Amino acid sequence: MKRLLFLLTLTVFSITLSIHVHAATIVTDGLVSYWTFDLHETKDRIAEDVWGENHVTIKGNPKIVDGYLRQGLKFDGVGDYVILDNLENFQNQLGPSTIEFWINTSYKEGWHTLFRVVEPPCHKINWGWGILLNVSRDFPKFPLPPNFNDDIIFKENSIHIQKSNKAGAIECNSSISSFPLPIADGEWHHFVYVTGIPIIDESGKEWTENFLYLDGERRSLGRYHHPNPERFLPYTEPVYLGAINDNGKAKGYFHGILDEVRVYNRTLTDEEVIRNYNSDIGLSVEPTEKLPTVWGALKTRR
Repeated sequence: MKRLLFLLTLTVFSITLSIHVHAATIVTDGLVSYWTFDLHETKDRIAEDVWGENHVTIKGNPKIVDGYLRQGLKFDGVGDYVILDNLENFQNQLGPSTIEFWINTSYKEGWHTLFRVVEPPCHKINWGWGILLNVSRDFPKFPLPPNFNDDIIFKENSIHIQKSNKAGAIECNSSISSFPLPIADGEWHHFVYVTGIPIIDESGKEWTENFLYLDGERRSLGRYHHPNPERFLPYTEPVYLGAINDNGKAKGYFHGILDEVRVYNRTLTDEEVIRNYNSDIGLSVEPTEKLPTVWGALKTRR
């Protein structure tokens, strides 16, 4: 009987190990925060950070619905958003960072926001940093005309990504990418925004490069160089997931479902993005949690 018990235990261990090998968890190196928006981790208008300590506040009346993994958060475009704060590099925009989530939207009637922060001095020309959907931008001619304001222009199935740096108390520099992105199809898409990858060209000039990954495929958002990056000032306003934070005022609300939101204080590699894309358990430890139940059954049979 003892030999049978040993063999059964070994089999259970092997199966558990196999489950973890074939259903890999997500990358945790550099992970700052992770919000699943699952039902048991979202209550009293607070979504739990299952990795760090940045539990977030839910505004408006978003609904918990079926998500990509278990549940997600559905935004109706009318006052729904989530306040993210204390996110290190990602919030202050002074170092490499990554934000990642699963998105499901079919909204094509107007423009809306994944996240965007606008604060002085960039607010004077409506520049900020973040991502808008169904938006096209007309690139202004330089020098900028007096009282210039970079207005938001609707364009179906397009994306606008802007990274503005606060260079000193009155100067703002901006890197802009705008291109077609047909994701308003009511299907789930894996979305990863990577910023601040250091690049040194053949002449020794230093650049930073940004990337967007959609369903595992990488797209360069261009390189950016500033002669005096030490003059950059950190952003201080919190990120509003699902809205623009315009000096503390929310607007441009998101229409759709977001799930499995993660922030890293470094840039993920191609291989790491693919690993997260292929993971279907997140940080799940269900196989190990079930082990005590199996042990109990074995002891009963003994």
